[in-house]
Amino acid sequence: MNIGIYLISNYPKKSTFLEAVEICNSLDVDFLEIGIPFSDPIADGAVLEKASFEMLDKYTTRDFLESLFEVKRLFQKRLYIMTYTNIPYSLKDEFNKYSKLASGVILADLPVREAIGFEKKLGCNIIKFATPESRSSDLDLAIKSTKDFIYFISKRGITGGDFALDSQTVQKINYCKKHTKVYLGFGIRNANDIAKAFSISDGVIIGTQAAIELQKGVQDFERFIKSLKLINL
Repeated sequence: MNIGIYLISNYPKKSTFLEAVEICNSLDVDFLEIGIPFSDPIADGAVLEKASFEMLDKYTTRDFLESLFEVKRLFQKRLYIMTYTNIPYSLKDEFNKYSKLASGVILADLPVREAIGFEKKLGCNIIKFATPESRSSDLDLAIKSTKDFIYFISKRGITGGDFALDSQTVQKINYCKKHTKVYLGFGIRNANDIAKAFSISDGVIIGTQAAIELQKGVQDFERFIKSLKLINL
């Protein structure tokens, strides 16, 4: 089972962000997803959207991306980059030096049907999404093309809110899991949510609550990460 933490690059300030990375490394978090803020974060709920906008007032896109080199030095396990398609598209070949630091790139606005072609163009592993709305053909395409895991968005809409799975979504997760690893994201906030998610998946990604705790301070963030690791897997 894998627990991944989503951190917004340089949030709430660069020094605190890097302390959070070190905490995740020392507490044996399985992987990090580093968000590169974008001006139109359509998948983000209110918490992550506000945090991203605050960072865009302080830093440039290249500042966020350059911080990945320090993250790579501090965190010994898998690293993923999360952003929106416009950023790698506009940076073109320059994006390659950053994507090479990561096990994969997560593009929140890129449907699986377009991800395969874009993956060849970027020359990196793009993590495929599935959602409660995914059609059977899209699930099959994601399964066939995945090189790592399928990022299954647990609920309709944006990040945040409560973790709950309807029966149709559970069926789709089980179908994907027969063929490849499935990690769940969106709405997962605590150890109880993780325990529920692990009953049908291979891993989870926690973003909104991690941002809330980090905004309070690194001590709160550290206590939060420790609380996630207390579950009996």
